[in-house]
Amino acid sequence: MLQRFEIDLCSSAGQSLTQACSNLQLSVEQVLEKLEAAEADRNSAPPVDPASMSLEKLVQHIVRRHHQLVRHEIPRLAFLAHKLATKHGQRAPQLVPVDRLMEQLQQEMIAHIEKEENVLFPFIVHLDQHLGLALPPASSCFRSITQPIRMMMNEHETASSIIAELRTLTNGFTAPEWACANHVSFHTGLRAFEKDLKQHIYLEDDILFPRAVELEDSTGALSGL
Repeated sequence: MLQRFEIDLCSSAGQSLTQACSNLQLSVEQVLEKLEAAEADRNSAPPVDPASMSLEKLVQHIVRRHHQLVRHEIPRLAFLAHKLATKHGQRAPQLVPVDRLMEQLQQEMIAHIEKEENVLFPFIVHLDQHLGLALPPASSCFRSITQPIRMMMNEHETASSIIAELRTLTNGFTAPEWACANHVSFHTGLRAFEKDLKQHIYLEDDILFPRAVELEDSTGALSGL
């Protein structure tokens, strides 16, 4: 995005965004607005009505939209956090715990989505495809869906707590006046990730999981008739 304004991240690495913009006779406010708009466009998607989707389709949507964003954004943001802590840690000591928290968030989130995609989601799809069949797939390591769902929801709470700490440490994801382009990109990306994570967790905790539990309960009742 910064290339559109002819801001070279490499040659401008030692400058603040204000300095880089001044050298090119650009408005900082205009550049920041364009950065945020670009981030919003990149993370935007057509409106989704989860109530109208089958559980299988909803799982596919979550994986394609939210899990893929986790795989793309978390490593990028963790890399930027480490780079900023290394370069600006003395000037801004809060960047050191930010770096640590981003590493923790990366480990938590990547492991989390792998468990969902390899264990929980296949079970949910199996229920959706085999209505009335109470038995779980042979590969499942559990007999009731409530066990892994409880674990996933606990992990959602952990991720949300980490994001809350990051928000506090970064002054609401606001880059300082002296911030370089990478610094601004990190805060903008983290703000967008927090927004997406809230929607991600909402779709799972409030829509997918309750419907899956209800379906499992109904299939169990049917099999007992």
